[in-house]
Amino acid sequence: MGNWQLDVLMELGRRLEGDVWRGVVRAAGVENEWFGAGQVAGAAEVLRREMLERERLERWLAGYEKPAGWTPGRVGVVMAGNLPLVGVADLAAVVAVGHEAVVKPSSKDRVLMEYVAGVLREAGAAVEVVRELRPEGLRGVIATGGDAARRYFEEAFGGLPALLRGSRQSVAVLDGSEPREALKGLAEDMFLYWGLGCRSVVRLFVPRGYDVRELAGRLAEALPFDPAELPRKFAECGRYARAMAAMGGGAWADGGFFVLRQVPLETAPEAPKIAEVLWSEYDSPEQVAAWLALHEPRLQCAAGAVPASFPRRVPLGRTQRPGWTDYADGVDTVAFLLGL
Repeated sequence: MGNWQLDVLMELGRRLEGDVWRGVVRAAGVENEWFGAGQVAGAAEVLRREMLERERLERWLAGYEKPAGWTPGRVGVVMAGNLPLVGVADLAAVVAVGHEAVVKPSSKDRVLMEYVAGVLREAGAAVEVVRELRPEGLRGVIATGGDAARRYFEEAFGGLPALLRGSRQSVAVLDGSEPREALKGLAEDMFLYWGLGCRSVVRLFVPRGYDVRELAGRLAEALPFDPAELPRKFAECGRYARAMAAMGGGAWADGGFFVLRQVPLETAPEAPKIAEVLWSEYDSPEQVAAWLALHEPRLQCAAGAVPASFPRRVPLGRTQRPGWTDYADGVDTVAFLLGL
């Protein structure tokens, strides 16, 4: 087993609670209205309780070995900012392996990520936060953003070994037998982060004849946020989605804060809209399997009654709770870092 910096990461887990942390969370909410206290708490809980514990860290890295003669270098990390703490997994991988991390946080998530970087530095990790990431002196780079940002990354970091991530989305497959608790998990998959991020479920597949209006009501009862935290922009998007669905003439269901809108099964992945989730009816699991196979390069994960042929299957309620080996886009981040 390699010589990993686990104690540093465990210290970060310990520092994602307490009075100082709560002050950081408040400041983050001022910086970005989408980062309500409940949203940040959800992200921190996943890290603290499900990722930054020694047993989980050791299990994550148990299958890796540092190559003979391996030496650390400077690795750039360009972070997305659509979710609170979304860049921590990449940063943790760089730190665990032993590289020096040069971090470019998103302007939308600077308060939280500067706190994280500070904790890691205090614990002994080599972490630098920069306003602009330049390729000079870097051994490699991990960069996450939309498709337009990915094209920029390809040009800016051309010639460097790179993990470049663009836009993806997640879906869920229901077979009609899901208990109430599973639908509560689905509500979290859809709305824990207001439907933002590549792991938020933005498309549902349901058996033909499924009662989607009843589903909308059950999801509304299980929404994983305090209505008092509802961002103004989300509420505006919900009203717009409801008006457009009503004028569109197709089938739709009102969930109060959101709408479910029907599209034909053959419809390709669309750019997600805030407060709107699409649904399609299927006649057989084989139809869903064919759709997933066709669009796999644009999907991050699929939850629920997902055919075994799809590589990134998770249970309902787990899309927003990835483990260490649930690598973005299915690309092994640690293997990439050890190969630099």
